[in-house]
Amino acid sequence: METSGTRACQSCGMPMSAEEHFGTEADGTLSKDYCANCYHSGAFTEPGITIDEMAEKCSAILSQLFCIPAANAERFAREQISCLKRWTGREIPACGSCGMPLARDEDAGTETDGSLSTNYCTYCYRDGRFVEPDLTREQAVEKYAPMMASNLEMPLERAKEMVRQYLSTLPRWRE
Repeated sequence: METSGTRACQSCGMPMSAEEHFGTEADGTLSKDYCANCYHSGAFTEPGITIDEMAEKCSAILSQLFCIPAANAERFAREQISCLKRWTGREIPACGSCGMPLARDEDAGTETDGSLSTNYCTYCYRDGRFVEPDLTREQAVEKYAPMMASNLEMPLERAKEMVRQYLSTLPRWRE
């Protein structure tokens, strides 16, 4: 399996950037959807875990890694994982530039012919092009991190690290 670039686990949302981060299917191949913590040999490691329990586990990690107050980390974790395949039962595409779920038609950007984009949101992509075509990944970090820091009441430097890591999972920013 090609593992260039980083993907997010469709159970917990954690980044998977190296082969050892990916879970395995029953035949031993790497899972394209789930991380090694959530999935092994074609089955979930905690098959009975609820979304609330997963949000609690993820929030503890986020809180520790990025100095986010526990209640804010749990709220954020729940928001993030509620759109993932394991919890929705289906793939909900996300914007390849900012990560916003494309759950409704009005969330999608547009192509040059006016059709809805299946890859990008309306805030990032209109009429077949990026709203900010010259935006670099580092500029995106500088743009989004202050909002993340304020929203989650976390240190700005940790927010930058978190946003940088998250953007690396999105197609527009993969190296």
